[in-house]
Amino acid sequence: MFALEMVEKVRQVSPGAANALTTLAVKNIVPLAKAMGYRVDEVTDARVKATVPLDRKTKNHVGSVYLGAQVTVMELTMGVMLFRRFPPSQYKMLVNRMEVAFHAKAKTAVSAVCEPGEELLQKLASELRATGDKAEAWIPVRLLGTDGQCVAESRFLAVFKRG
Repeated sequence: MFALEMVEKVRQVSPGAANALTTLAVKNIVPLAKAMGYRVDEVTDARVKATVPLDRKTKNHVGSVYLGAQVTVMELTMGVMLFRRFPPSQYKMLVNRMEVAFHAKAKTAVSAVCEPGEELLQKLASELRATGDKAEAWIPVRLLGTDGQCVAESRFLAVFKRG
């Protein structure tokens, strides 16, 4: 809890510094994020955006971003969004299921954007309050190329438990 509060205080002074701290935290928690070059670009109450480069570590045999890297950047970005609202000091969250639709070859760096909407987040919070300890929701994430083209869309079934 202290770390999240600290990041939010830093965000008030410097959003860029807060994004860098969030990036470091994700890379510490999920070492694969470090290997992929995962970077948090934007965090607000409504939206999280993070990027993975197209480079030697993320490129597949046909010159695009490897499928695993695409899915991982989307899942990590969704996690940043949800842990901002439902801190890991109070809730445990796991992905129970995921669906991905690929629309185009990821020929450039890709950015995952998670904007679940206030209504969905409020519904999840209400369900947690009503059940006392468990809730789940489908959280959408889009994957964009540097030109803004939608490369893929996904949704993750996030399951929360208190404690």
